[in-house]
Amino acid sequence: MKLLNILFIPLLFLFFNCKSQTKESIYPTEKFSIIKGKLDDGKPIIGSINTSYINYGHKAAYPWCLKINIALDLKYVNEYGLPLKAESDTANKFEDQLLSKIKKLATAHYVGHFYNDSFLDIYIYLEKPENVHQFLQSEVNKPKLTRGFAYEIKKDPDWDIVKAYFK
Repeated sequence: MKLLNILFIPLLFLFFNCKSQTKESIYPTEKFSIIKGKLDDGKPIIGSINTSYINYGHKAAYPWCLKINIALDLKYVNEYGLPLKAESDTANKFEDQLLSKIKKLATAHYVGHFYNDSFLDIYIYLEKPENVHQFLQSEVNKPKLTRGFAYEIKKDPDWDIVKAYFK
């Protein structure tokens, strides 16, 4: 009987210890809000942001901000640089494809995206950017991309780059 008790306690500890490391504890519940605004030049900006990240307690563990800029096809944007329906569908699908691959390479916190001035800007926070950088570097100059894109990765442990969108 004593052997059973000795084995049970460590297994119980292991069970609860693993449970605390689930994806639910890494990712907050998604709560997206629509944001509309204007750039300094008066052109509109519209997008969505996951407001669960406003008070996210693990920001310091994901200090790298990945910003992806997808160029929209100028034939399918309005006079303000915002996409028509078909173009937003194309850009969103391309964004989903990139994000899916990025999430396979790293823990990726998708904060949100914004259409502005004929671009779709995407914000993602990463713990370690190396694999994502290598992947995006191999993709950025491929022929026959759905849409051209650029990206940058900057260290931003306080998530200052996206703070303005949370107001």
